[in-house]
Amino acid sequence: MKIDRFRSAWGIARGPNMNNWAQWFPELKAQGYSGVEVDIHPLEPSRDFPRLRELCDQTGLELGLMIHSSWFQYLGPRPAGTKADHHLQNYRSLLKSVQQLKPSTMNFQSGEDLWDVEESIKFYKGTIEIDSELGISGRVYHETHRNRSLFTPYATRRILEAVPELRITADFSHWMVGCERVLDLSEGDTVMMDAIIPHVYHIHARIGTTQASQCPEPTNPVFKEEKECFERIWKDIIRSRVKDGATKRIVFVPEYGPFPYHPIGSAKTHSQVADEEGQRLQVLFSDFAATLNDA
Repeated sequence: MKIDRFRSAWGIARGPNMNNWAQWFPELKAQGYSGVEVDIHPLEPSRDFPRLRELCDQTGLELGLMIHSSWFQYLGPRPAGTKADHHLQNYRSLLKSVQQLKPSTMNFQSGEDLWDVEESIKFYKGTIEIDSELGISGRVYHETHRNRSLFTPYATRRILEAVPELRITADFSHWMVGCERVLDLSEGDTVMMDAIIPHVYHIHARIGTTQASQCPEPTNPVFKEEKECFERIWKDIIRSRVKDGATKRIVFVPEYGPFPYHPIGSAKTHSQVADEEGQRLQVLFSDFAATLNDA
């Protein structure tokens, strides 16, 4: 099992003609990142997509994409009355558009939290059909995220029972703060997480707390309980992917973002936290995967 680390570009200004990224990408490569994960929605496809692909080719970085099925960049109020069919139209159109970028991973924040589970199931069944039509089955992951259909572990489990082929991105920081508890201590929570973990193929490795979706100092002893919970769950994900025998690698993203995710007055910037956690977790995950490969 190969463990690859991508860096989120969240909160890092592109600069004119992406010149800031042109300086930053080689630094990422030097730090040991295999790729960069970019939100496509602020980009203008005809101008920015070729430039982004060029920068990745020049630096040897793979490209991961962050895509929304609606309410792009969360600008303005949430669009009213949008249902599965509307999201599926966006989904197909966006996936067609981004193929020119030759992405290694495609992560969707998809659906809506106000839908009933049946509407979400309809949507995700539709995404599986579109993935097949476009020849990208198994390459799209749907993120566990507030505001979206996978906003709680309860809804997610019911959706996965109905759409078992769905592959998800684990950003369980959203669930910990939403549920206001550590997620793997009670028997009921453990059973629930055990049912969900086999569907995870991509990890947003951000430590959250029971009161915030982003921990400003993950190695501070005050966050010991949350840190240990996330590390147990992430190891379970790696174990699950090794066990299936078909997955050759898993990508994780130390996805720490700027304010308001990152508290004002923090001792370190969100970028410092992301890079330090990325390096720490690279060792933790790779060493753990090696024990499984040797078993």
